[in-house]
Amino acid sequence: MKRKLGLTVIAAFFLTCIMAQDGSNIRYYEPTNLDSSLIGKYCHVDFGEESFGGRAIDTIEINVKGQKMKFYEHRKDNGFNNWFNEQYLIRVEGKNQTSTRLQNSRIDSLTTDKIYLTSVLSYYANESPIDTITVFQHWYDRKNISKVLVKK
Repeated sequence: MKRKLGLTVIAAFFLTCIMAQDGSNIRYYEPTNLDSSLIGKYCHVDFGEESFGGRAIDTIEINVKGQKMKFYEHRKDNGFNNWFNEQYLIRVEGKNQTSTRLQNSRIDSLTTDKIYLTSVLSYYANESPIDTITVFQHWYDRKNISKVLVKK
């Protein structure tokens, strides 16, 4: 009897874990699997090596209205709690810890070798947002992309 009760408790525990929902609002795409149904969707592009869970942090230079800026990936997805607004590219400037975040990229169009986006740069001083943004258009080569994270 004790054995049956123990097995029932263990089975109930595992079923609860299997049925539990995570806190995710991201869908992950291979760059080769992007199609026209994603045009207009918000995304974050993971460059170089896959940076899931913040393991391999890559850098990229992006031309923002004629100025080259170097950004680092900021990833907080861990397989259970994957929130779109916690994934972005960041550029930290100087000792005063002002930063620029590339966020809210929207897919404008796709070709066989490129993804075209409109993105927003948000500015922060000591982790507090500044009421200034820059909106700009740019593109990435699909061959440099590991994954594309699309907001559900």
